[in-house]
Amino acid sequence: MALPSAALERAGIHISSEDFTALMLEAIENLPVVIPTGDPRSELTAAEIAALERGGFNIHPLDLGKDDPLARTAAEYAALVTTGLSVGQTAEILHVDGSRIRQRLLERTLYGIKLRGNWHVPTFQFDGNRLILGIEAVISVLDPDLHPVAIFRWFTYPNVDLEVDGVDVSPRDWLRMGGDVTRVAAIAAAL
Repeated sequence: MALPSAALERAGIHISSEDFTALMLEAIENLPVVIPTGDPRSELTAAEIAALERGGFNIHPLDLGKDDPLARTAAEYAALVTTGLSVGQTAEILHVDGSRIRQRLLERTLYGIKLRGNWHVPTFQFDGNRLILGIEAVISVLDPDLHPVAIFRWFTYPNVDLEVDGVDVSPRDWLRMGGDVTRVAAIAAAL
């Protein structure tokens, strides 16, 4: 089922619903498989299955529907990619040449997701029409093997190590409020 074009436009995604669906499927295909799928019984012997069932274990495949964590991650990943800025759009916002954006992406002072040779720069790094102050110092110490959704969630969810007036804040908000960059970078390096 294609997403209505009007819904895409409201979200700031200016592509056809068909192109969005194709991009989403491509993003999903590029997700690393970290959760075994299928029937768990396919990797067990008949004796192991019988023993587990006697012990009261349910070894039938789970159908979690909309609560499936892999489905939620795939949807978030697709959203990061489709709402991400191109190199040209990022260069325009930052008033630099596209080659400088590509250089920063390779240096890891700007975060991007590369699919089929095209960069998608997630917008969580921006505060309006500028990069969040100090974010390059944090991005540069992140483990490059972290999944894009993990990075997005880490930047945008409240962190118990960052507190303002008794309230946990996200690393993104901490930086936006002028918090100590080295503190966030130290937390990021430990991820």
